[in-house]
Amino acid sequence: MQPAGLTWTVAAALVLGCLPALAQTPSAPPPPSLQLAQRLSTNSLAGNSSQQRLLEALQTMVDNYPEILRAKAALAAAGQDLNTAEHARWPNFKVGTNSGSVNRSSGKENYNAINAEVRMSLLDGGAISANVRSAEYQQAAQASILQGTRQNTLLEALTALLELSRYEQKAAIAAESANIIAQLAKIEERRAELGAVGRNDLRQAASRQSSARAQQLSLESQRAVALARFTRYYSFSPATGHLPHLSVPAQWLPNSQAQALQQSEASSPELQEIAQQIAKAQAEVERSEAERFPTLEAVASHTYDPKGVLFNDGTRMGLELNWNFGNGFEVRDRIRKAMNELQSQQAQQEAVLRQVRETAASSWGRVQAGRARVSELQAAVAEAGGAFDGRRRLLEAGRGSLSQVLDAQLDMQNLMLELADAQHDQRINELQLVRTTGSLLPEGSSALRMHQLFLHAQVPDRTESMARSPQHSQPLALLTERPALQLRFARHIDTYPHTTAASWW
Repeated sequence: MQPAGLTWTVAAALVLGCLPALAQTPSAPPPPSLQLAQRLSTNSLAGNSSQQRLLEALQTMVDNYPEILRAKAALAAAGQDLNTAEHARWPNFKVGTNSGSVNRSSGKENYNAINAEVRMSLLDGGAISANVRSAEYQQAAQASILQGTRQNTLLEALTALLELSRYEQKAAIAAESANIIAQLAKIEERRAELGAVGRNDLRQAASRQSSARAQQLSLESQRAVALARFTRYYSFSPATGHLPHLSVPAQWLPNSQAQALQQSEASSPELQEIAQQIAKAQAEVERSEAERFPTLEAVASHTYDPKGVLFNDGTRMGLELNWNFGNGFEVRDRIRKAMNELQSQQAQQEAVLRQVRETAASSWGRVQAGRARVSELQAAVAEAGGAFDGRRRLLEAGRGSLSQVLDAQLDMQNLMLELADAQHDQRINELQLVRTTGSLLPEGSSALRMHQLFLHAQVPDRTESMARSPQHSQPLALLTERPALQLRFARHIDTYPHTTAASWW
């Protein structure tokens, strides 16, 4: 007979890949064994439902948010102005009437006349063409404003999501810390009842627990504020712990600062808007200058005077040449005003360009520094967790004090809170960078693009499930992003035939 534990040892070695020499082709189908397998987390179904609802809310918001609707209305109004400018070349129709009296030698006579006139501009010095170009540039500028408004609104909505997730996770950390201290206090209480230690450390534990609860309540208050902001954009309130994981795809981010600057200058809606405003101002200058030239119009009019007091029935057709000199200063002042507006827009373009470059450079720098910060804090939390576990084991062995364990736990808690802030700050910085480079919502794309932000929604965050952990050492496992594990059946070669081998992790 083989030893009872031999099969378990061989099976465990096979699961871990430590006995490759045993992996030979069996003559018969091997029995099933238990292996590690990835599974969805316990709230996966709820998370998928929340993710789908969130994506639907994003699609609705990008099209129907009040600020976006206002920008759409302004774009539609600019389109109407363009139609009006283009129709200025069409004939103008006018109908009117006049009444009065005329004193004649034969006496006073009353008259009533009806006038109908058709007038069409033949030569205008280029004023109509300049006005059409001005309206076209204004419409293009409003389109750029709409695109920028959509991107800004989307960025604010995603930031609201991350802020809500931030305070949910930090509140969970504070709650778990209070639970850990409560467990430690129970152990110390039993030791104090046995007379092994005094109650000073127990009082310190009670103080730390109250502090953690107060911190949790403060974070819950901040979560309520974040939830109100979230509801403002998404029009629904998510269940606690069911927010999907948000991660900016790597392909959206630029590879270097130079590329970030280049993409931001090429895709910035603000730069596109100011360029259109400059073109519009130039067209206004041309229109003002065209007003100095005479205009030629074709006119056809007809006046109907039933009594024939003033007019004779008939139709008048001809050409009218008009040259409006004004009072000598009107045209000159309009031209100067248009040129001053052009200079103002050109100066504004330089200011916007510098601002875009500054935003792109600062966003790139924050992203790079944020990555290093998250990495360092992850290492710090891992070390603090190891120190806490060591202090706890020493306390359980009777070789340490509760005060030392509480200090280690407080250090770990503070570092985990700081790590949660660093992670969410990093995601917000990445969103701001892709907004600056135009990759968040490129022109012509739809909100369906947003699903790429939630492709890894099932991956649990480093701290999001702390409140579900019953053991005080378990939160340390949450500091690394890895999928949850479950047991599954898998076939492998067993050294002893007809023996079912099982390995447990």
